[in-house]
Amino acid sequence: MNTKLLETFVELARTPHLRKLAERLHATPSALSMRMKNLEEQLGVELFTSDNKMLSLTEEGRRLLPFAEAAISALQDFLGAASQLSDIGGVVRVGLIEAAVYTLLPELVKRTKSELPNVNVTWVVGLTADLIEQLNRGELDLVLSLDKQPQNPYAVAEQLLTLSTKWVGKAGIASDLADESFIFSHQILTPMSNTTPSDDAARTVQKLAFKYGISPTTIQLSSSPSISALITLIRNGIGIGVLPAVLVKEHLASAELEILPVTAPPPMIIHRWHLTNAGPATLRVAELVSEVAADVDLER
Repeated sequence: MNTKLLETFVELARTPHLRKLAERLHATPSALSMRMKNLEEQLGVELFTSDNKMLSLTEEGRRLLPFAEAAISALQDFLGAASQLSDIGGVVRVGLIEAAVYTLLPELVKRTKSELPNVNVTWVVGLTADLIEQLNRGELDLVLSLDKQPQNPYAVAEQLLTLSTKWVGKAGIASDLADESFIFSHQILTPMSNTTPSDDAARTVQKLAFKYGISPTTIQLSSSPSISALITLIRNGIGIGVLPAVLVKEHLASAELEILPVTAPPPMIIHRWHLTNAGPATLRVAELVSEVAADVDLER
């Protein structure tokens, strides 16, 4: 059984409000509901009843809660004891792009501190090209970046996250949504130039321009090297942007921003890179990264 299901059960028993708990865990209410449905199906009992978005433990749930808490505590003790007995230690330098900071870093910091107490993990935020170059020079041990080859035959890659890309704008910025051509009356903002997401966005814009007979010379297309800056520009109504919706989920939930009905570019894909001669500590951190990413991916 996935221990994440037990952890969610215990957390929901303590905070029986799906939306509040989802915000605290950086998840979605539907993801938490699916976890509980999965757990209930595996156990063959109903753990919660729902009343006006508040959850209440059933009699079966109350009886099983202490066992779930004990199981989680025992697992934590087991992992702690294993870490103390393990020889794994040292420094692991992890480079990651901003999109990975938004989606993975909080849980990664928590997991590495808990499960690898003898490993000192340092985090470096940067652009894909710079991070890959640092990996090749031996200045970084692990990189979480866009799907760009590191030009190193001794590099190992694994796809971590596929983030759906959307057109996003300040609420009310577009008054006429009759067809997709409305985007050409606005500044179009994309992630950093010369990256896969930026190139994909540019190709989508070009196809739309051809479809609606828009002259390429009239298109206002700009890029930002910073996700935070891109989000700020969109929030201030400077233009409409192309980015993964998960990165602005709080602004979408508050109705400050909205998803625009325009053909979306391909998703943003985040990969994990390390060299084949990576040490045990780097490989263990890489495993944790994959575990965290797998859980995040199920919630998007």
